[in-house]
Amino acid sequence: MKHVIFIYGTLRKGLRLHHHMQGADYLEKARLKGRLYDVGTYPGLVVDPNSDWVWGELFQLSEELIKHLDSVEEYDPNNPSQCEYIRKRVSVLNSHDQMINALTYVYNFEPKGLTLIRSGDYKKYLEFG
Repeated sequence: MKHVIFIYGTLRKGLRLHHHMQGADYLEKARLKGRLYDVGTYPGLVVDPNSDWVWGELFQLSEELIKHLDSVEEYDPNNPSQCEYIRKRVSVLNSHDQMINALTYVYNFEPKGLTLIRSGDYKKYLEFG
């Protein structure tokens, strides 16, 4: 079974954990409504339909690769309340302005005290601050 996933942080093309996406097929750029926070060496996504855009990329991948990404993100579907990130199905706008469903990893804690990434684009944030 194939899945579509929205990637917004260190797993994006050209960033430090992208090698974990080997075997996934890049589809296109995409965005969703939410807020992005600087959690340290990676970002955290809070989905919020009343917010600005968070920018990322869509990939198609296998069930096996999803399980690998769960491990990378330290997501345990049997104990989600203890995880920093949870895998969730979200609505994203693709590059053709079509709304589609995709999986993504959302930040599971209150972002209190974290720096908001105002651009909503982690790549730009790394480059320009």
